[in-house]
Amino acid sequence: MQSAVIAAFYHCCSGKNKQMHKQCPKGGDSWCKYQRAVHEGKVFVDKSPGLPNDIINSIKTTYMSLCDSNLLSKCLHGKTQNNNESFNNVIWTILHKETFVEMQSLTLGVNITVLLFNSGYLGLLDVFKNLGVSLGQETVKNFSLMDSERVKSAKRHSLPTSKLSRKKRKSAKKAKLLNFQVKEGVTYKCGEF
Repeated sequence: MQSAVIAAFYHCCSGKNKQMHKQCPKGGDSWCKYQRAVHEGKVFVDKSPGLPNDIINSIKTTYMSLCDSNLLSKCLHGKTQNNNESFNNVIWTILHKETFVEMQSLTLGVNITVLLFNSGYLGLLDVFKNLGVSLGQETVKNFSLMDSERVKSAKRHSLPTSKLSRKKRKSAKKAKLLNFQVKEGVTYKCGEF
C-alpha cells in the first residue's frame, strides 16, 4: 500500500518535461497512462506541465510522512471516513463544488461550515445575536431539532446492525455486477472507450 501511495505522488508530480512514472504499476491494466503506453509500445504525450520543483520539494516531506506504514495500516480496514458527517460534505452542502465562488464567499462558507461542524445549528444563535438579528422561538426550536436529528442519524448509521445491512447490500450489488460481467464481458475499462 505504501508503494502505491508513493507512486501516486510521483505520478501527480510528473509532466511533459519530467516523466516520474517509474513507481507506477506496469502493464496494460495499469492506471497510469504512461505505463500503459509503454506496455503497448506507443509514445505517450503528456500535455500537463507537472508540478514545479519548488512545490514538489515543499510538499514531499509532509506527503512522505503521511506514507508511514504505521499510519497507513490504520486505513486498511477502509472505515476511515463517515461520508454523512465529513467536514468536506458539510462544506459542499453550503458551497457546491460545481459553482465557482470568490474568496470572500469561500471564507464565509468555510467559517459557517466550521461553526456547523463543531457546534451544530445552535452555534448560529450567537452569530445572529452579534449581528443584531433576533430569532423567534420557532427558529431556535427548529435548530435544536435539526441538531438532535443529525446526532440520532449519526448514531443510527454507526450501529452494528446498520453496518451489517450496508455490507449485505454492498455484497448483493457486487454479486449482481459480477453476474452482469460474466454475461456481457467487460463493458468498461479505465481510460478507454
